[in-house]
Amino acid sequence: MNKRTIKTVERRLLKTMMEDERQLRLLLETETNGVPDRQLDGLMVKIEQLLGRIMINQNKLMLLQDLV
Repeated sequence: MNKRTIKTVERRLLKTMMEDERQLRLLLETETNGVPDRQLDGLMVKIEQLLGRIMINQNKLMLLQDLV
């Protein structure tokens, strides 16, 4: 297998994961000032989307490492 291609794919996945984690941390630090949970649907959806993207990229990385 081409090690250079593998490293490039790994770096790309890790870079994407790091960016998603940074965005997730910002959302988790968002001050809601006592707003009821039912009014925070948009925030919750965005957090869940980021968690899903991180999970998918982790799975891709693990699969790539298993194949190598």
